[in-house]
Amino acid sequence: MNLKSTFGVTVIELLITLTIVSILCATLPIATSMIAQHRLNSSQSDLRLLIAKARNEALTLSTRVTVCALSDDNHCNANWTGGISAFTDTNGNRIRDPEDSLLNLIDMPSKVITAWQGMKPNNSIHFSSAGGTFVSNGTFTLCHPGLDESRQLIINRQGRTRSARLAQPCPVKAAF
Repeated sequence: MNLKSTFGVTVIELLITLTIVSILCATLPIATSMIAQHRLNSSQSDLRLLIAKARNEALTLSTRVTVCALSDDNHCNANWTGGISAFTDTNGNRIRDPEDSLLNLIDMPSKVITAWQGMKPNNSIHFSSAGGTFVSNGTFTLCHPGLDESRQLIINRQGRTRSARLAQPCPVKAAF
């Protein structure tokens, strides 16, 4: 009869298991923070590419292009969470009509809070056929509630974007 197999685990096996568990517990908050930062950076990059493509399509197609979060009835709404669309807007009504083409669509992660402040109305960005916006500058603020920093995407009147990092927690509240 083998006595070692009848007594269970040894002290060394127990210490190794406790060491592994403690290492995993210590690295979990770091991994969670890294995932949140990746989501935030990826969302900022996706949004920047969507805006650049919308501006480029306005120039290329010589038509108006609108970027917004579409509601179920294809109207632009001020709640920028979820999907953000870029579509041709030939009549400039900021509604995706049947004759308007969907150019691009991105899905924002549910944990990333996205807010737009600037050009009126606050429910869309509208590019002219010359690639500029009709009103003024504006800023997207993107943040994750679990981080002590946030991101901004600033759009000037010519439709060009630049990125910024804010060393502060989420300055906007979730709209959902």
